[in-house]
Amino acid sequence: MENRLTKTLQKYIDNGAIDGIYSIDEQLVIIDNPSFAILPNHPYRCPLSVALYCTRGKGVGRINATTFTISRGSFMIVLPNQITELVDVSSDFQATYVIMTDEFTASLGIGNTFSLQSTIAQSPHIELVDRAKEALEGYLSMCKSIIPEQRNPNRLEIVILLTRAFFLGLGYFLHQAESSENNRQDKITTEFISLVEQNYISHRDLKFYAEQLSLTPKHISLVVKQSSGKSATEWIEKYVTLDAITQLTSTDKSIKEIAYDLGFPSQSFFGKYFCRVVGISPAEYRKAHKK
Repeated sequence: MENRLTKTLQKYIDNGAIDGIYSIDEQLVIIDNPSFAILPNHPYRCPLSVALYCTRGKGVGRINATTFTISRGSFMIVLPNQITELVDVSSDFQATYVIMTDEFTASLGIGNTFSLQSTIAQSPHIELVDRAKEALEGYLSMCKSIIPEQRNPNRLEIVILLTRAFFLGLGYFLHQAESSENNRQDKITTEFISLVEQNYISHRDLKFYAEQLSLTPKHISLVVKQSSGKSATEWIEKYVTLDAITQLTSTDKSIKEIAYDLGFPSQSFFGKYFCRVVGISPAEYRKAHKK
């Protein structure tokens, strides 16, 4: 794995500002109150799974174009390669982060028995009830006590079992939160946005999404607009341009390469699309915003 976890974290975290760090076998890291070397309002992709538990203050961020506000007692999960954006945090913001590689999450063995990833993708943020807070804090405390015991040959297996038990239990609270949102329009909108997230590179036409949901383009446009405040077409454009902005500001790919990555037949088509939605050309945006 060549220290993939450490190398990835070094890109995002200012190592000079961490209260506590617990790492095991380059597969899982628990960090208390890190300072992130991430510019506000600059979207980025992280190839790791990140669970965040806010213990103080308030923060605002976006996951795949949806804005979330987190405060004390909030829990949020960012899945690998979702487009994430820091909007703002209060000066007293504190949180504990659990950061996991794909190898670690695969070892949990819950993919076939529990649709946790799908549920998290639709509801990444949850305000924990007291019982869930106690469970999370107990899980973190146990992991922090086990991870430093390097002479224990079973510590990774113990942490895997603890994490598996915690996430299986968390699924119960996530499903409770999800089931309370039984409005038909909200359900259609959630399904539509999930489809866009999976298909925006290959499908930018509304007809495709309407067919997938067994609805007419006119009906899905009306429902999504009423439910989310954005039209269905605006959501598609948002995902395409957000991915483009992420690549323009956080990679050294040429604009031509980005155009092909996003499924455009040429740099010219991409430039016209981007300019229509964002208001300036990709080159102008990169010049103004690249870190």
